[in-house]
Amino acid sequence: MSDNRPIGLLDSGLGGLTVTKEVIRQLPNEDIIFIGDEARMPYGVKTKDEIINCTRQLVQYLVDQNVKVIIYACNTATANALPALRKEFSIPMIGVIEPGAISATQVTKTKHIGVIGTEATIKAKSYSTAINGLDSDIDVLGIAAQDFVTFVEKDAIDSKDAKESIARTLKPYKDSDYDTLVLGCTHFPMLRDQIQNYLPDVKLVDSGVATVTLTKKFLDDNDMLTDTKDSKIKLHATGNINEFKRLASRWLATDIDEISLVNVEN
Repeated sequence: MSDNRPIGLLDSGLGGLTVTKEVIRQLPNEDIIFIGDEARMPYGVKTKDEIINCTRQLVQYLVDQNVKVIIYACNTATANALPALRKEFSIPMIGVIEPGAISATQVTKTKHIGVIGTEATIKAKSYSTAINGLDSDIDVLGIAAQDFVTFVEKDAIDSKDAKESIARTLKPYKDSDYDTLVLGCTHFPMLRDQIQNYLPDVKLVDSGVATVTLTKKFLDDNDMLTDTKDSKIKLHATGNINEFKRLASRWLATDIDEISLVNVEN
């Protein structure tokens, strides 16, 4: 058996393209529909109710596109909206936090794990809860790195301001017992090199990689992998479409069948 419907991905902006790129790598035959809520980003400074309402509209949009599974390519939406929306929708939905937590616990040797994310993700303490649920002896230090999202969205990751912000924000992890750092926002893998340069001895965990691995297993276990090889990639954004097109084309570095502006609020 097979299921040739596309895989859906949602994000507050374009950071979720890091997860999309991983889907292309691990599941090259699958059709992809991505929706980035550029018009209302960032989610990280919104209230929980606002995040749930925005994410609900993204989920409904993807359901209307007849996707077979939805990946929350957004830590903030996973932490604040996924539990509630799983009760509202029957479609399988997979978030990035649990896979990232599992990977981090497998990597750490010192049992000291750092987590960086948006203000809303860190406030929700979802990573701390997930990691300590796997190993209660692990010390977790979460730090909000909201500015990092802005540097990625503005394509300013190599700027002086970005480097200074990285050094200032990540200072508590420098020369410490923290040997593992979870990039708890899908924008942050875009800053991997800059973060690794500042913390050369710390292992960085990209939760998106583990999430796609989990998604692949889920589709395989449920006979939902496609049996075609003519994959299509469609990227949709709710705003800032010209900049979205430019960065998406550069970051994904592959053929994209469609990049379009959509309205999810109707």
